Amino acid sequence: MKNSNRGNIFFLISLLLMPLLLMAGSVSAKLERPIIYPGESAVLTITAKGEDITFPKIDEIGGFAVLGTSSAQSIVMINGRMEKSLSKSYTFTPTKSVQIPSYEVEVDGKRLKTAPLSLRVAKPTAAAKGAPAQLLLRLDKKSAYVGEPVKLDLVFRRLPSAKYDKVEISEPELKDFWVKKIPTARQTLEGDYITQTYSFILFPQKEGNFTIPATFAKLGIAHRKRLGGMLDDPFFNDPFFSGALTQMEWKKLFSNEAHLEVKPLPGNLEIYGDFTIDAKTDKTTVHANKPVNLTITIKGSGNLDDISKFDPDIDNAVVYADDPKTEGHLQGEQYVGTFTQKIAIVADRDYTIPPIRFTYFDAKTKRPKTIETKPIKIHVTGASATAPAISKAQQQPAPKIESAATLQTPAETAVKEPIAPASSSQKYLWLAEGFIGGIALTLLAQLLFARLQKQERKEIPIIRQIARARDDQTLMKILLPYAKQDPVIKETLERLERNIYQNAKEKIDKEALYEVFEEMAESEGFEPSVR
Repeated sequence: MKNSNRGNIFFLISLLLMPLLLMAGSVSAKLERPIIYPGESAVLTITAKGEDITFPKIDEIGGFAVLGTSSAQSIVMINGRMEKSLSKSYTFTPTKSVQIPSYEVEVDGKRLKTAPLSLRVAKPTAAAKGAPAQLLLRLDKKSAYVGEPVKLDLVFRRLPSAKYDKVEISEPELKDFWVKKIPTARQTLEGDYITQTYSFILFPQKEGNFTIPATFAKLGIAHRKRLGGMLDDPFFNDPFFSGALTQMEWKKLFSNEAHLEVKPLPGNLEIYGDFTIDAKTDKTTVHANKPVNLTITIKGSGNLDDISKFDPDIDNAVVYADDPKTEGHLQGEQYVGTFTQKIAIVADRDYTIPPIRFTYFDAKTKRPKTIETKPIKIHVTGASATAPAISKAQQQPAPKIESAATLQTPAETAVKEPIAPASSSQKYLWLAEGFIGGIALTLLAQLLFARLQKQERKEIPIIRQIARARDDQTLMKILLPYAKQDPVIKETLERLERNIYQNAKEKIDKEALYEVFEEMAESEGFEPSVR
């Protein structure tokens, strides 16, 4: 009897304490999936229940950076008391298995800890031979040279009995390879299998033994939602409602890995393929210090995008090479296209553009091959041994500025009455006034001279052109004929070239250019031309 009474007492106490236990705060942590595959993201969700909740700051999990966070909140009523449930999810992408530590959450003034978790990053395995659905990764060769195209096929195949409502193929993500996708897929039959083939062209960028990692396909099967009631009526089988009343169930199908040996090209070559080369100029006769535009064109198949910029060295000429442009496309299973580069050449005498040589590893002979253009002779009219400059008639000498000692007022030129001898204090006063006045007149004269010099500077045509240049390309065209005349001009042209072709933001000092051309204008027999 006593035991029965004691049990009843414990039961009553439990009933009294139950609301308090329900109101007590709690925390928990869980993983969206405890096993993932390489390249997939994991999601850790921490959930806390209580009134006042403070989550820890989490920037990394197991040594891997948190890529994104999200929050969710819900409110429930327990015994007439409102309780808040707050969840925070953290997304990260581990490359190996990790132990997720315990995290501390503050709930209603108490510090509560989550349980530690384990996340496994599993190595994907391809479907077994004879499976209803398979994803195969195939290379058309086991070894290749740097730059040599390699065809990669992703083949999804299934038996007719294996039906899927949606199939999504993940494209390979490769480092050290330049990848081009062949836009159209091929559908064929292989024995009992229906196949869909997706093809890519790979261009190895460096030598070594490479593993092409497994990729995957997502297979979707649609299931109709069981909503019950009126919504299960056959009327809602109409395709109009199918999107809203179906749910896609996804399954991953992994491919195999593949291995490729990439060999270096002999002679430190970088280009592989089959090409032709051509060089043309817009003119073969040009006036002195006017540009000739040379265009280099390379056509063919191979890794065109890796062809380096040409920078020919031409005696007695200044050369400015634009960045090349490459246009390519897949033609069948070959990458074909055109490499084009324009070069401006300026000289003050006849010159010859030497042959432009291009060496690559020939795809047909499997040997290094050099192709070249023919030399192009350029005749320069009006050539002279000296550089052109400003005519003396175009220069206006600066007005002569008299010194402060020679400046006199009209009163000073008139006949002066004898002045009585001054006292010594007056002499010192006059001396101080004269000294201060002399300084003021000297400063005024210097200011006037500077203004007149600036005005004279504007009257020199080449300086006027420089002052009016509103962009780097215009200024570069103005300075190009004088590239060899002064180091300041040469350095300025190099800065302009970097600004135009490399998106640099280097400052151009026009004052330094003004001074250079002023000195050139004062030189005997040197006159910068006005274009």
